[in-house]
Amino acid sequence: MNKKKIIYIAEFSLPNMSAYAVHVLKMCDNFCKYAKVELVIPYQEDLYHFKKIKKEYLLKKNFKIKSIFSSKKKLNFFNRILFSLKINDYLNKNNYKMIISRAIIPSLILAIMNKKNILELHSEMTGLTKYLFKFINLKSINKNLKFIFLHYKLMNILKIKSKNFCILEDAVEKDDFNNTNPRTKLFTCAYSGSFAKGKGLELIYSIANKAPKINFDIFGNIKTLNQDMTLKKVPKNIRFKGFLSYRMIANTLPRYKVLLMPYQKNVSVLVKKINVASYFSPLKLFEYMATGKTIIASNLKVYNKILKNKHNSITLDPKNVDKWIKTINEIFKSNKYNYLGRNAQKDVKKYTWESRVEKIMTFSKLF
Repeated sequence: MNKKKIIYIAEFSLPNMSAYAVHVLKMCDNFCKYAKVELVIPYQEDLYHFKKIKKEYLLKKNFKIKSIFSSKKKLNFFNRILFSLKINDYLNKNNYKMIISRAIIPSLILAIMNKKNILELHSEMTGLTKYLFKFINLKSINKNLKFIFLHYKLMNILKIKSKNFCILEDAVEKDDFNNTNPRTKLFTCAYSGSFAKGKGLELIYSIANKAPKINFDIFGNIKTLNQDMTLKKVPKNIRFKGFLSYRMIANTLPRYKVLLMPYQKNVSVLVKKINVASYFSPLKLFEYMATGKTIIASNLKVYNKILKNKHNSITLDPKNVDKWIKTINEIFKSNKYNYLGRNAQKDVKKYTWESRVEKIMTFSKLF
């Protein structure tokens, strides 16, 4: 096999607390099956070496991480351009088999420089990046670009007219969440993720205030709390547990009988003032499914092909607080819902990082 490198470009620095980092590191780990892999990012702390990263993210393979900048920089538009030019210079000096990117500006600049690459898009564009994307004549660089969309609706929203695309949901390493001997926490629900507006903390507060006997353990970076929530009094039955590494959260979630996905009708992300509710593919959906525990989720259309009510989860109206309370109590009092978790574990086998990478490798041959 030709062991030229697969170059993966991402716009986060390490260490990192985001699902973005989990996604990219797991993808790189599985690309190692096909070639040497090199992850190119803006910055990596010297003391945060690969041995530690491998342990924290439960990686199986070894790959190189290339840091473009010598110090951590705010990724404004100018620094993204600089990041892109430095990557292009670096690629001119190195052999590579394929380039895959989660970074829009580097992807566009590399295409202009006649370097074929695959751009994976998970959300709409904002600011100067949006205007740059519109300004560049995609027809002139179309031969050098392929697209991966997280959801078909995102392709429509971005109005990208290209025949070279595929739609791929997020994924999970199922065995990471296979805690075979977890001690279940009685009468406690868990939520893991960010606290951006619309992710569901608002609903959890409402449930907690009306049902003081139900406890809630909340995992995530407390700094991501939106301003509206910081002004609210925290109910006594909600415990903020802080951010846990991927390895720790994979070991912790199976200890809970009920896992919550209480999304609202409008779902924000941390860095962009956009509503992703019609096209997002939450990483925690697949992680929750892998635990084999009971998932209660808002009944959003965006993931109803994956989460099916009374088959592998229970889906409820996010405005009906009383129904959430009644359902949670029923699950705690009975084991009759355990089949939902078993079905979820079976269904999530279709959404692995390995199969996702296999599809991309097949797709990349169409260049």
